[in-house]
Amino acid sequence: MISPHTLHSRPATQRDESATRLDALAEPEVLILGGGVNGVATLRELALNDVSCVLIDTGDFCAGASGASSRMAHGGLRYLEGREFRLVAESARERNRLVAHAGHLVSPLEIVVPLEHFVTGFGRAILRFLGLSNRNGPISLLALEGGLLVYEIFGRREHPLPSHSTFLRRAGFPNGLRRSTRAVTSYFDGQITQPEGLVLEMLGEALDQGPHVAALNHVSWQAENGAIHLSDRLGTGSWTLRPKVIINATGAWIDRVNAGLGGQTRYLRGIKGAHLVLHNPELFERMGGRAFYFDDGTGRMVISLPVDSNVLVGTTEVETSDPDDRRVAGDEIDYLIRAMDGLFTDIAVDRTQIVSVTSGIRPLRRGGQGSATSAARDHALEEDRFPGCPAPVLSLVGGKWTTFRSFGEQSADRALALLGRTRSISTAARGYPGAAPCAPGELDLPLSQAARLIGRYGALARKVAPLCRGYGATPLAGAPDWCRGEIRWAIRARGAATLEDLVLRRTRLSFGAGLRPETLDDLVALLSEETGRPMDELAAERQAALREPRLMGTRAGPAQG
Repeated sequence: MISPHTLHSRPATQRDESATRLDALAEPEVLILGGGVNGVATLRELALNDVSCVLIDTGDFCAGASGASSRMAHGGLRYLEGREFRLVAESARERNRLVAHAGHLVSPLEIVVPLEHFVTGFGRAILRFLGLSNRNGPISLLALEGGLLVYEIFGRREHPLPSHSTFLRRAGFPNGLRRSTRAVTSYFDGQITQPEGLVLEMLGEALDQGPHVAALNHVSWQAENGAIHLSDRLGTGSWTLRPKVIINATGAWIDRVNAGLGGQTRYLRGIKGAHLVLHNPELFERMGGRAFYFDDGTGRMVISLPVDSNVLVGTTEVETSDPDDRRVAGDEIDYLIRAMDGLFTDIAVDRTQIVSVTSGIRPLRRGGQGSATSAARDHALEEDRFPGCPAPVLSLVGGKWTTFRSFGEQSADRALALLGRTRSISTAARGYPGAAPCAPGELDLPLSQAARLIGRYGALARKVAPLCRGYGATPLAGAPDWCRGEIRWAIRARGAATLEDLVLRRTRLSFGAGLRPETLDDLVALLSEETGRPMDELAAERQAALREPRLMGTRAGPAQG
């Protein structure tokens, strides 16, 4: 708990400000449950259009599936086989907009596809396209060329990316590919270098619109007698809200949350996916800034891409009915390691190189009994009226990272219609705050440090820089590329309240060569100073962090499951 004395003796944080705003927002027009990418995108749309709105999350912003993505903005090339043309067109358009309007965090990414077959597998691809088979099969050059022609047609509008290329001679292949490789094709999608940063940037933009907007993480809630009772788990207060519209953007928890609101829905099919973060300098150098999308030998595709100095590998697909399931089974890890170890014949990949593990549940729309790989990735907006809940409930079902803006736009437009309001501002061509020009010389910092801040925060580095001077420039123990000022800003301006918030969603301290115990010590001290949280609580979080594979990789002990 945070004492009133502590609150008045430290700088106010984003959490403090939102807690104060909630005191005056007893009847917001919209309450958003869930602080993932779709919920925050919807908040941004509503805030910019002057709607009074509150967003809460029982955990942290951008946790769950939003914080366990493949870090790509892509049109969904493989969704063409499932005839999801509308989704591919929407995704390609939104990918291009992200590259154009959030260039500080989203950039074009070349994706290399090694191929062992010219024609074999084409027939099976046709059967999958016609809906006559769900069986995986090898990807052929013929099928890929045809798919890419259609894919690039969808992506030609609004800031198109370069066209694909195909090489048939080994002289044009990356070194070390298997001798059975007969062709290599490369095409372009987008890479989101910091998906968590993009969500938090949108959240900050929404809050900047004024006191009619509040957002608070780590909040418990209960629906009773037509009202929603909130309580901050970290002690800043409790509130009772009577919103006019409720938006359920809780991802894998949608059906459970609707039950808490008095309804019974079965909208979701949960598919858990895991990624590994590898520290393998030789592998990173060989990839040369490109992603590799390759057959695992069974017809299933694996994606690997560079992130900072690491390689991210994914993903597994395991059906689960438990939205709280974060376990990564040993056989999931073995599968990804085995697949990555087979990409280059002269580069070994093993478990010792794992520095962290991510796991999230994709909230796919229920329907059909096909494999997890073939399940539809499209999104839908469901509207319900539940007994005892006077506000209509909009459930954001399904979707994918790349389409968050358009899904948020759709959700906001329906909320506006229910409120009898009209849209005045569109975000379709709106630049993200950090995308504005910013030069290292503006920050009054050593040029190397200034460049590092701009690389992480774009133009928002201007807000971070004042905290990174003097003592604030002191590097974190065990993490010399991160300074204490950045951590203070993450707590004050971006709502970090726990060790996990800092490590997984405000920084990339679990990347590089991996998170160090001494770094956790510095984070505990800074959290206590900035939030007033007791040291014994934070010490318990530190001990839990040392056992957590998502933070400590294989050093955290064997995976469970």
